[in-house]
Amino acid sequence: MPKVHLQRRMRHAPKDMLSLVSNVESYPEFIGLISAVRILSRKQISDTREEFIADVGIQYKFVSETFRSQVTIDHTLNTLSIERSGHGGAVRVLENDWKFIELKDGSTLVDFKLNVRLKAMPLEFLIKQKINKATRHIMNAFEDQAAKIFTEIGDKEYDYMSEAQS
Repeated sequence: MPKVHLQRRMRHAPKDMLSLVSNVESYPEFIGLISAVRILSRKQISDTREEFIADVGIQYKFVSETFRSQVTIDHTLNTLSIERSGHGGAVRVLENDWKFIELKDGSTLVDFKLNVRLKAMPLEFLIKQKINKATRHIMNAFEDQAAKIFTEIGDKEYDYMSEAQS
């Protein structure tokens, strides 16, 4: 079962990064692997929590799949969680957690966890080989998009590793 845990500092405010990652409808505009997103339902749980169900189309070379996911956003905790929803599609397990942690200089430590398992063995084999590269590609796409729409904050040379480990 492919699992990924990635941490990356981004020189943008946590609220900005949460806003960018929460805007799933815009993913096809800047993430090459995502071909389409359709929001099926949306509900406000509280003033700071919301949920929605989305169909996401993925395209990689000769593989094209759509999967349904449930997205939960907590604006107080600066978190976003994605889980598989429904019974169709190629995805057997999907657990994706994003945490946007404010660092002392105001920038963000993005803590990204992904656990995915596919139903078809050939696709499972393919994703095991490509999951790290795909994750870096997606994270780079978010970083590039954030640089286009948000003001950079914090010192470029800031050593966040000691802060992140505490």
